[in-house]
Amino acid sequence: MSGVTPVTVMAPPKVNLRLMVGPVRPDGYHPLSTLMVALEGPADRVTVAPSDARRVSCPGIEGSANLAWAALDALEAEAGEALPPLAVDIEKVLPAQAGLGGGSSDAAATLVAGDRLLGLGLGAARLERAAAAVGSDVPFFIRGGAQWATGRGEVLAPASAPAFECVIVAPAFGLSTAGVYSAFDRMPPPAPDDHAPVPATADGLAAWCRNDLWEAARSLEPRLAALHASMQAAGASPALLCGSGSAICGITCTAADADTLADQMADLGAGSVIMRARCDGAMADAAPDAP
Repeated sequence: MSGVTPVTVMAPPKVNLRLMVGPVRPDGYHPLSTLMVALEGPADRVTVAPSDARRVSCPGIEGSANLAWAALDALEAEAGEALPPLAVDIEKVLPAQAGLGGGSSDAAATLVAGDRLLGLGLGAARLERAAAAVGSDVPFFIRGGAQWATGRGEVLAPASAPAFECVIVAPAFGLSTAGVYSAFDRMPPPAPDDHAPVPATADGLAAWCRNDLWEAARSLEPRLAALHASMQAAGASPALLCGSGSAICGITCTAADADTLADQMADLGAGSVIMRARCDGAMADAAPDAP
C-alpha cells in the first residue's frame, strides 16, 4: 500500500445530559437510558496509515491495551477478510477516566479512518455493528449528534438537544467506571424515570439534567462535591458529572457566560484540565442505513 495517504479523523468528547441507571443485570451490565451529545471543541486526533505491522501509538495506553486495537480487529471481522496491517497514531487531548468517552471516541475514529483508508465502503450501519463489538459507547461516536442510548448503551435512537455552551473541568484524579458502578450497586435505587421531555432551550437543562451515578462517584471521591459546588457558584446551570466521572461539565446559555466560567475555574490547581466546548443543537435524524 505504498503511496496511500494516511487518513486522520477527529475524535470528540460526549456528555450525558441525562443518565438513568437500572439495577445490575445477570450478565453484569446495568441497563441504561441516557441522552448522549457529541461536543464541538477539544478532540483527539486519530491517524490511520499503512504499516509493515499493526501498531497503536497513544500516550499512556499503547498497543493491544488500547481500544483502537480492538477496533482494528472488529473492522477486519466486519469486512470478512484479512486486512493489511495498519498503524494508528492517537494525539490525546481528552483526559482518561473522566467520563468523556475519549477511548471509545478514538476507537470509533479508528473504524472510520480504517474504512476510508482501505476503501471498504462498509457504511454507517456496518461500522456501528463493528463498533458494538468494541465497547458500549463506541457506536454512539460513529453516529454522533444527539442520541438516546439504551441497553448497555449500544442501542441508539436519534434525539434532539438544545444548543448550549459548556466548560469541562477534569480534575487531576480519575475514576474507574467499574468502581463507580460497584458503589452505585451499594446505594439505594435512584428515583424512577419521570419521562420529562428534553427542553427546547439551554435554560431548561438545569431542571432536566440528571446523572444517577453522581452520588456513587462523590462517595468514592469527595473532592468532586467541592468542584461541583464551585462550578455552580461560578455560574454553571447545571454542573453535571460527565458519565461515571471524574470530569464535571458546567453548562451555560451563552458563550460569554462560558468564557467567564472558564476564567473563574482556571485556578483549580496543577493537573486539572479545563476545556471549552459547545453543542450547536442537534435535531433528530433518521437512523443509518440498514445492514
